[in-house]
Amino acid sequence: MINQWNQFPFVLRRKILLTLLAGLSSIVISLVVFVVTADRVLLVLGGIILIASLIFGKSLYNTAVRGNYEVIEGICTGVTTPMLRRYRKIYLTDEQGAERTLLINKSAKFQIGTCYRFYFQKSSQPIIGNDYLDAALSTNSFLGYETVEDTSPADSEQ
Repeated sequence: MINQWNQFPFVLRRKILLTLLAGLSSIVISLVVFVVTADRVLLVLGGIILIASLIFGKSLYNTAVRGNYEVIEGICTGVTTPMLRRYRKIYLTDEQGAERTLLINKSAKFQIGTCYRFYFQKSSQPIIGNDYLDAALSTNSFLGYETVEDTSPADSEQ
């Protein structure tokens, strides 16, 4: 199991651990407040958050174990932010020269000319064609991204 865990991409391992850590910290804070103030409502809410994070963490782990995720890699060629939207359009060009457009949360920062690797959960949801609806339907499918270091053979020889 440990060997299998080490084979997961770093982005997925980090997301699983942060999800579980959020649930654990929620219950710890709830327990401390319960001991100090005897607030049962907060304790119950902390327990609900813990259970939800355990379920979501298990779901993410199963996604990683089954390889039920897609990896999209390419160089960022453009970033646009449509007005009044909660996402950005990221334009990528892969090694074969094919262009892709991804809809990613506005909080993520990207630099043009940098190579990125994106992880998405495979889903059976169809692409509608409307940017807003596609972004809304694919909210849970985005797992994370990482910057890819350039390891071309020409650079390693010099």
